[in-house]
Amino acid sequence: MEQLFTHDEIVRIEAAAQEVGYSSREWVRDVVLQRLQGEWRHDLEDAVWPVTVHRRSGGTLQELHHAGCWVPKGEEDTLTTAEARDQVATHEVRPCDACQPERFLVPVD
Repeated sequence: MEQLFTHDEIVRIEAAAQEVGYSSREWVRDVVLQRLQGEWRHDLEDAVWPVTVHRRSGGTLQELHHAGCWVPKGEEDTLTTAEARDQVATHEVRPCDACQPERFLVPVD
């Protein structure tokens, strides 16, 4: 893989992979397969991400979902893709275990 990318590109790939919990090789493979299978969606940058709020004894839990997830019931607050990335990175919201929205939040150039 090191022969395919510049040092700066490898740094960006490693950062993106770490964001979603993948190894660099897994992340590159996933991106390539998405592209080959026609699943690459540039429109995700304009998507909205519902946030559900669950009251717990230790406080509230905010959970991030993608628009197709079955958990949100409608009329929840939403985040933009950029806001969702920031809030997942700073742990202000927790990604939903059911729909795993973090896999879609890798930035698209």
